[in-house]
Amino acid sequence: MKPISLTYRNTAFDIPNGWEQLTPEQYQHLVDNILLASQGKLSPGEVRMRYVCDVMGWNIGKFRTEDQLENLVVLSQMVSFIFLITYPKDSEAVARLTDEEYREARRTDPFHLSFPHAEDLRKEDYRYEVDWCFCKQLVPEVSVGKRVFTGYEINTGFGMLTTSLTALQYIEARALLGNGADTLPLLASILYYPGPYDSEDAHRKADLFSDVPQNVLAAIAYNFTAFNNFLMTKTEYSILTEFTSQRAREISTDAADALYDLSSDGLGDAQHVERLNLLTYLRILRKKTIESVRRLSAAGEDPGKIANTTGLDITTITKIL
Repeated sequence: MKPISLTYRNTAFDIPNGWEQLTPEQYQHLVDNILLASQGKLSPGEVRMRYVCDVMGWNIGKFRTEDQLENLVVLSQMVSFIFLITYPKDSEAVARLTDEEYREARRTDPFHLSFPHAEDLRKEDYRYEVDWCFCKQLVPEVSVGKRVFTGYEINTGFGMLTTSLTALQYIEARALLGNGADTLPLLASILYYPGPYDSEDAHRKADLFSDVPQNVLAAIAYNFTAFNNFLMTKTEYSILTEFTSQRAREISTDAADALYDLSSDGLGDAQHVERLNLLTYLRILRKKTIESVRRLSAAGEDPGKIANTTGLDITTITKIL
């Protein structure tokens, strides 16, 4: 998404309109307002308006006249990266949309849409959710008392994705997502561990991060959630999210098991595979997944049987074959 360009008092400004365009300070302020929205204290519209004011250095309390507020609302409606709008899965109104209309409806409140079926969308039970999917480290450092801990790196220069996260570091951090505020200090300790990752020491250091403000810990968790979502939806590793966990299958292995299986494959001892770079680990896991599907197919198993064996859905299996 391109920044929103405007001229204010004869000066040109660009308002960031994408997570990757934010500074760490802008990101933290936005997270603070998202947390208020999650507590029912702000609406999505108010989050966007506060975001615009924060970026522009405006005091939202000074917007008093109807014209001032209307201009702020119009400008804030152009901010499209923060939220996604979800509609009921069986919505007939959504089914009638073109692909282009659907993409617009996912980012724009139906009361601000102008295409033919927008009126039908307004009658739906639609909801806002934060679009936690981006590829940038927006909390590069965390202060703990007098110490400063540097976080994992994410780089996308020259069209190539790299990260400093190790396989075990990623697996342990991902396992904590959605486990509540009590686990956030441990999550931060894992992600901001200094030097070669040591799981036991990271767990021992978790108490240090208990003194970090909750809004900063939340910003860390959301940033990692967004990076994980990016990896599993926007990259070649998306195949690794297709495993279903709802049903039993003949081949059943979690991420940690898959990691240590690499040791038995001759890729090194347990410590070596734990410290594999995350992207190397995912690349190997993806390769092994594709090979297993093709091997089962060569043995005469149909896609349905392969799905039961591997847990992959049939659409993914068909693409592999």
